[in-house]
Order: sequence, then C-alpha cells, then structure tokens
Amino acid sequence: MKEISVVQDGNYVFKEEIHYTVLKTSLFFSGDGFTVYDCHGQLVFRVDSYGPDSRNLVELVLMDPDGRCLLTVRRKVSV
Repeated sequence: MKEISVVQDGNYVFKEEIHYTVLKTSLFFSGDGFTVYDCHGQLVFRVDSYGPDSRNLVELVLMDPDGRCLLTVRRKVSV
C-alpha cells in the first residue's frame, strides 16, 4: 500500500472564516473545471477534470494559482 503524507501549507490555514467565489470555467467542453477567487478577486484555486470525455472523468485536480497540483482525486477503477 502506498504511504500517504499530509502537507500543511500556512497559505491555506486561516483563523477566521474566508469567503470564496466559485465559477465554472466552461459549460460546453469536456475537461472543464472551476476557478476559485477570494473576496479581493485574486485567483486562489483551480479545479480541472481530466478524462476521455465529459461523462467519463477519470481524475479531478485541485491546483494553486500557479497550476501546481495540491490534490488529485481519481475514480476507482475495477480490474
């Protein structure tokens, strides 16, 4: 079994409630995702989905504003 590690970045830990705006990036194409902005209009996160088509999304990737992967969620594939 793979070892799981947790990375806690101080940039994403807050002492008070933070409000974000989430916008869908595309309503018409596969591989679409979401963008997340803070109350100052700064990009905080990107969420992109990847797969062969919009009905068969294999993974969902949460990224920081620079496009670095923070978290990947993959669909369990039965063999």
